[in-house]
Amino acid sequence: MTQTTIQLSFFEAILDLLMPGPLYAASLILIGILLFFFFRKDKGLPRFRTAFGSLLLYYYLGIVFRNVVGIPTIKEFIRLDSLGESIFNPIVNWIPFADGISFDFILNILCFIPFGFLCPLISGTYKQLKKVIFLGFLLSLLIEVSQMFTLYRATDINDLITNVLGTAAGYLCFRLVVKLRNAITGKAYTASAANDSALFLPPLVTLLAFIIVFIT
Repeated sequence: MTQTTIQLSFFEAILDLLMPGPLYAASLILIGILLFFFFRKDKGLPRFRTAFGSLLLYYYLGIVFRNVVGIPTIKEFIRLDSLGESIFNPIVNWIPFADGISFDFILNILCFIPFGFLCPLISGTYKQLKKVIFLGFLLSLLIEVSQMFTLYRATDINDLITNVLGTAAGYLCFRLVVKLRNAITGKAYTASAANDSALFLPPLVTLLAFIIVFIT
């Protein structure tokens, strides 16, 4: 195998990882409809920031659900049924740090940093760390419970911990970027949590991404 072939295969592998699938990409229109509803309801919402953050969150979650954490899908349920396998295969680890801190531990933290960054970008409600962490915990819990319905994935308390840590790290990155922006531009970043109609956008985008990956 030549070096060019190796480089091409590597590029194709990265491209496949970054593409959540054609049907998932087509479903972006659903996010557009959702945003249209929110913008129509609240004309004061910052359109570019809210739309950009929501679309990026949807794209990111599509990659995470499909290629990283491996949530169950209808196609996989059909395959397991044809093999005579049960769709409920709980492999649970309740002991934290039983194997110490591995490379996967660090990767799980890094994986959830974008989630903690994008939520406060979309909605001022998530300017509070505890609310971002709570949403990150719910997302992680959804993933871990869903993995009981996969054949080879394990529900691990360590994943729950690292995902929440990653969410918190993403939030801190967001706060740092905001401070740098304010220092450079001299303008304060405004995203009020009071009467925030975009409050439900991050959880709705997350749920929609999960459902679309599940059915595709």
